Amino acid sequence: DPFSPPRCPRPSEAVLGVLRELLGPGGRSLPLPHALQVLGARGFTPAQVSLALEEYQGLDVLQVNPAGTTVTFV
Repeated sequence: DPFSPPRCPRPSEAVLGVLRELLGPGGRSLPLPHALQVLGARGFTPAQVSLALEEYQGLDVLQVNPAGTTVTFV
């Protein structure tokens, strides 16, 4: 349907997009505190971010290390 509005990504999808953007080409992991800072600056709430991290860990897209300092894409 050409008249339907473009689909808005869910917050989790948008969070994932920002994380991928921060990684850059070929990157696999990034410091979580930096990522949280950037996501917060873009208007994401801590709840949205933790839901997204939980969701994508469950889907084996990424992992947060036990110390909570690094996000790694799998």
